[in-house]
Amino acid sequence: MIGYVVSFLLGLGAGLYLMWRWRRAALSAAVEESVTAFGEEVAAVELNVNGPDATPAVLEEYQAALAAYDRASAARTKPDALTALRDGRAAMIRLDARRHGRPVPIDALLPAANPGRPQPLTGTGERYVYTGDGSGETEVLIDRPEPGRPALVEADATRGDMETRFEIKTITRTEDLTKTGDTLVSELYEYHGRRYLPANATHLLVGAWKGRRWSIRVAPLSAATALAPEHRGHGDEVLRYNGGPAVLTVQFEQNEFSEVRYVCQCLRSRSACDCRTPAWPENTPGDNDWSVNEYDLSDGRNTLCLPRPGFLIIDCFARSWYLTTQPVDIPPPTPPGLLGRRGRRR
Repeated sequence: MIGYVVSFLLGLGAGLYLMWRWRRAALSAAVEESVTAFGEEVAAVELNVNGPDATPAVLEEYQAALAAYDRASAARTKPDALTALRDGRAAMIRLDARRHGRPVPIDALLPAANPGRPQPLTGTGERYVYTGDGSGETEVLIDRPEPGRPALVEADATRGDMETRFEIKTITRTEDLTKTGDTLVSELYEYHGRRYLPANATHLLVGAWKGRRWSIRVAPLSAATALAPEHRGHGDEVLRYNGGPAVLTVQFEQNEFSEVRYVCQCLRSRSACDCRTPAWPENTPGDNDWSVNEYDLSDGRNTLCLPRPGFLIIDCFARSWYLTTQPVDIPPPTPPGLLGRRGRRR
């Protein structure tokens, strides 16, 4: 095993150069760049095969990634190269999860277990991007830019007929747990939007039928658009809030159910968040329940208290919305030394 790894690292550059000439006619430049990038990802793994974290399972994943790179390098067709990249990146995802003690994602049905139904080819060669042609349900293993952390899912789908939906659901499928999570998207018409991807989801179940083409890009939460003092938009979105205590005014187009949810910068649920709660003045409008939906709106508008930096998740389907923020001046707490015996200022 050690000799195999050393041979790979030493021969990576020379091998890429020797294969460059004859592969150009068979593979696109984008796919070639993806194979090269994947080889660099594998070569960058700092793994001491004699170290304490080099368990048999870790070494097996590492060897699977090396073997997938060899297959991708030798591929003469685009589908063969993309299949190898998919398998290699899946091995890298499992390898990283094992080394850092996170739940290890698994496939629902390995190709070897059912050779008559190979896995749909959803990869484009570009990392974090997946596509499909509307041939039914497809389960996609999530490759996160920031492993173990929530992310953004940016999805696009062409218009279908009134009998078919474009759907995205989250799935947690690991060695210890299988669980269907939230429905991120369910749309009859053309779709473009961004959704919040929880940290515990390992796969996306994408449903599209009758030729509805779709694409998905997974991005870090830092890629979310910053919330402006006055912000107009349309459809599903995730916005990054960078300010302090403020009142958010929400207005939706009155047609379908819509909702805005706040996620604290600690990325935990409200029940689990232990960040300090601001001392909101008594006359502060709105409430601090971290969400507002259309059924709460009075005359098409309502308010929501934003305690600190975080993220806003807008679930608005294909409707328009308008958000405004107004900072709230909250004096800092008085240091204990400045309080009298009865709690008064000296």
